[in-house]
Amino acid sequence: MKATLPSVLLLLTTLGFSTGCGASAYSATGGSHFELDRGKEVDDEDILKAFQAAPQLGESSRVAFYTFDDKKAPDVERMLGAVPHVKSTYHIPELLVSGSRRYQEPRAAGEISVKKLRLLAARAGADVLVIVDYGYKGGSANGLAAFNMLLVPALFVPFLDNRTESYAQAWALDVRNGYFYGDASADAKSGSAFVNIYADGPDALFAADWPKLLSTLQTKLTARLAPSKATVARAATATATTAPATIGAPADATNPAPAATP
Repeated sequence: MKATLPSVLLLLTTLGFSTGCGASAYSATGGSHFELDRGKEVDDEDILKAFQAAPQLGESSRVAFYTFDDKKAPDVERMLGAVPHVKSTYHIPELLVSGSRRYQEPRAAGEISVKKLRLLAARAGADVLVIVDYGYKGGSANGLAAFNMLLVPALFVPFLDNRTESYAQAWALDVRNGYFYGDASADAKSGSAFVNIYADGPDALFAADWPKLLSTLQTKLTARLAPSKATVARAATATATTAPATIGAPADATNPAPAATP
């Protein structure tokens, strides 16, 4: 079948969108339903326990973390490992949460239970649970697309908009009692309203912004996971009052200690 000019232009535009600047949106949750606490699990006793919960952070904490997909887990693990007062990290794999296996077809979206994540973190011996989410959106055509009546202008006219908004967010909770230490969020914007088909698309722009998003999360989580002043003071007092180890046999009636030299 002979290609017509409109079909060539349509193909060119589609190619431009798919290779560099196409409309795109990505969510790490993959459509999974996530709430900090599921409504059907909450009762008056849970609310009372939430009021009674107190922070349990010590001088150092073991952190278990979960991301809604495993692709960014190594980056998140390095980021958390660089947070002061974090002694160790453990990545809760997607297999244990959703049952998804490597190389498996995408599963239907399900609910993510924080209680289950806390249980998995406890089994790993963690003190703190960190849940990390991220995503981005952007990419479209702008008003200059109307000038793409010929093939050559379509190759050079900046008729695409590759402005991209991205975010990363983390929630930190105590594994033992569910105390909410707080959240940390970071946002970034990149791109331009007028670019040609050779410019980077939302995927590439998000990849460039990802290290900055992680850096902001690390700074904010440093404040969230820092031990309280009271904890630091107690640790210092305990260290100062610890008696040094006695060297040699203890003094008794049959083996008196030597008298002090005046």
